[in-house]
Amino acid sequence: MTRKSVILLVAVLMCLLLPLASLAEVDMEGDPLPTLDKPVSITVRLNETDNDLLIRYTQPDSIAKLCNDGEDDWEAPLIELDIKINDGDWTFNRTPGFRTETLEAVYEELLTDLWPGLASSFVLYPGHTHQGELNAFDSWLFPEWLGLESWDLKNNTYSFRFRYVYEYDFYNETTEEYGWKEIVSPWSDIASIGKNASGKVPEKLSAPANLAGKILTTSDDKVPYFHFTYTIPEDVQEANKHVEIVSYMDWKVGSGKWATEGGELIYQGGNVVSGVMDIDPIDKGGIGEIDIEKNTYAFRMCFEFKRPDGSNYRSPFSNVVIMGVDAFSKTSSWAEDIMKKAFGYGLIPDSLIGKDLTQGITRAEFAAISVKVYEALSSKSAAPVAANPFTDTSDPEVLKAYNVGITAGVSKDKFAPNTLLNREQAATMLTRVYKKVSMEGWTLATDNKYTLSYTKPALFSDDSKISTWAKDSVYFMAANGIITGTGNNMFTPRATTPAEEAMNYATAAREQALTMAVRMVENLK
Repeated sequence: MTRKSVILLVAVLMCLLLPLASLAEVDMEGDPLPTLDKPVSITVRLNETDNDLLIRYTQPDSIAKLCNDGEDDWEAPLIELDIKINDGDWTFNRTPGFRTETLEAVYEELLTDLWPGLASSFVLYPGHTHQGELNAFDSWLFPEWLGLESWDLKNNTYSFRFRYVYEYDFYNETTEEYGWKEIVSPWSDIASIGKNASGKVPEKLSAPANLAGKILTTSDDKVPYFHFTYTIPEDVQEANKHVEIVSYMDWKVGSGKWATEGGELIYQGGNVVSGVMDIDPIDKGGIGEIDIEKNTYAFRMCFEFKRPDGSNYRSPFSNVVIMGVDAFSKTSSWAEDIMKKAFGYGLIPDSLIGKDLTQGITRAEFAAISVKVYEALSSKSAAPVAANPFTDTSDPEVLKAYNVGITAGVSKDKFAPNTLLNREQAATMLTRVYKKVSMEGWTLATDNKYTLSYTKPALFSDDSKISTWAKDSVYFMAANGIITGTGNNMFTPRATTPAEEAMNYATAAREQALTMAVRMVENLK
């Protein structure tokens, strides 16, 4: 085919297509009308123990975009809700066409015999609702709006559907009238409640995934704030179509307690799950002060929804995100994730925040960790002993450990707080924590009356070097995966020669001690 023939063919095709394009429907300003996709889903549930229903709408992205792009109410599509009882007819099944009244006015007439003036109950403006990435929202429906005293869910089945309606100004040349025309989407699937209808309330939810955060500053006054992103699991996306899922952020400052242990969670604004969350800093200074650069902050997220009986279901928590002052100024690569867990579990005492965790741990530092483990396992707060028995320390964490029975010191009045702890001492102190939590009436003084129940593993090659008083604790810890050997079936319990003492042989590093603490919480909770 010659070039001239191709040009001629294209010209012919354009002439054929132009009339078709001119037939595309436009509004009075000549702008093309939008395409209205079918609703994603509709569900219905009873609002707790009240006598009203919650209709949950989930919209396609295209509709949400129209709602967000519309500058005025009439530029966004409307939601038209329809209802039927049992096998009866749909109540508001209309045929779209030219009208001299708005859709809301039409419904006011339809509802005159039921409950006047409630057209907004069946014609909604989705552009006015809070919507996250999942484009879902609720609206209420009361029985009085249909002339009913109550919803009889035992004897009746109530079914609902909805569609989108886009109204636009129109001049009817035939009747020479100004009014409105509309385009409509397909109807949604049908949602039912009551007799012969089953609800879709989820039984559980996955935790938020891939929580990540960073510190940003506002563009105007450069005030720092926390910015988070997270992934919404597929089961949560599906559940959000049926019930309102809310995102909550749990937080803590330093080695303090999580907000769930006594404070308030931070909820996602607008009660939506959006995959993004911004939080103002927790103010730890005076009025107008922000100590975001002076504290270590930990965050974790969860999802929550309300069951029909009014109770709340909360998902597991996400991974922990730590920001602000670096809690682990130096940590071995193998221990980084475990240290985040330790911080998340509240096991890192203030004395170790910002310290080099690859260094050996002192007796005082390990006592503080042991107290944290005790509090995590028992859900109780430890208190210092009233009368300090030691002359070489007044550390409150040491006095808590003494009061609980975790340690008795190296003599009657000495604790040796700065002495490095060896591995068999670590196993013994953590075993005492377990005994205190799990054995009613146990005290350090009555320890010989209590027996640990476990299957003893094979002996370590250096079993003869383990002190007699520590052997049961060492093998109990090994049996439960709390503390492991050092290779070649060796435990390396303690220094037994002056040379070994000089080289700090068998001492436990801070990160190793915290690893044991994490395993205690995870394996023996």
